[in-house]
Amino acid sequence: MDLFPRLRPLWVLLICVLPVALAHATPCHQYEPAETTLSGTLTRQVFPGPPSFEDVVTGDEPQVGFYLSLAEPLCMDGSENEADVSVEDGQTLVQLVLGAPDFDTLRPYLDQPVVLKGTLFGAVSGYHHTQVLLQQVELVSGAVAPPVNCEAVKQSARRELESYDPALQGKIIGNKAWVYQAPHPACTDKLASLAPDTLVSVKGIGTGGWVRAQFTGSDGKEHSAWLDQAYVLIGAGEVEE
Repeated sequence: MDLFPRLRPLWVLLICVLPVALAHATPCHQYEPAETTLSGTLTRQVFPGPPSFEDVVTGDEPQVGFYLSLAEPLCMDGSENEADVSVEDGQTLVQLVLGAPDFDTLRPYLDQPVVLKGTLFGAVSGYHHTQVLLQQVELVSGAVAPPVNCEAVKQSARRELESYDPALQGKIIGNKAWVYQAPHPACTDKLASLAPDTLVSVKGIGTGGWVRAQFTGSDGKEHSAWLDQAYVLIGAGEVEE
């Protein structure tokens, strides 16, 4: 008796299902101390910090940092100290724990595909803005961003700007805040800056941790420029009269 005709449907089914099964069999990432490699797009983002960790527009401190945006949801294997993070959670953003030298190293790769190496751990405080974070970060590979056309960046940002009328009141916090012609680290000559506690009127908030603000310069005139949102604390609901 010829069994092949009867087995043919089974072989067809196996051929169709096997690639899918193998794809899902790809090992998940391990928590620290295991070292892992992640690939994605390096981004700059802002999240609300203290006191409420809810909204930078209502007085929470802006926390601007570098994040890795993954093409696929993050899959994690649990450990004795960490809970599982399943694919269903859809986590595609990983916060990077960086020191000052690390920011300098990675800044030329912003908005570009990169491969990073480090160890992963789960969020344990309000300062952790993604479920899983990457620490001890090392750049494995990536393409340096092309030269920036600040005028083009400025025009594009204006189209995406979330504007406020009347403006939101804010003040400079931390160190002096450099004045930018466009919302990009390369778009400043680092000649003009605002001192801590300088009052500004926030006209709009852009993506990537930037604000469009108006302020009184040392010449007594009103100026409008972009500021790094990490240095701008917006008043708790106060607006310009």
